[in-house]
Amino acid sequence: MNKRALLFLLLAVVVASCGDNPLKPSDLKEVTWKLESIERAGSPTIMVPDPEKYTLTIGNDGSLTVHADCNQCRTTYSLDGNTLSVGRMACTLVACSPGSLDGTYSGLLEGSSSVAISDSQLVLRNSTGTLRFRN
Repeated sequence: MNKRALLFLLLAVVVASCGDNPLKPSDLKEVTWKLESIERAGSPTIMVPDPEKYTLTIGNDGSLTVHADCNQCRTTYSLDGNTLSVGRMACTLVACSPGSLDGTYSGLLEGSSSVAISDSQLVLRNSTGTLRFRN
């Protein structure tokens, strides 16, 4: 490959990666994300002992489904660029075992969060905390 072609290819990659919206909805939707950690300002990071109990699925139809330990939640969402806005969740009201993160997790999901995806990790960050997921 000659230098001009290589330079053109490199420039195309740089321009593509500098867009205002590097996050593609297909990167986020129809994937079951498993919660790995919860970070809140002024508090130690909480490592989730059983990520299978704390999941998030963002549907193509505007629905969001959450498994929060022993409870199931549903709501709607919108995705505008790298901002995910989650509506108020309707959840089952099962009393989970002591130490459950169900209320903390579902509470941090509601509202608007910035979204970042890297490899198989999803990070949702808002003014009250950060949720880190893997798929």
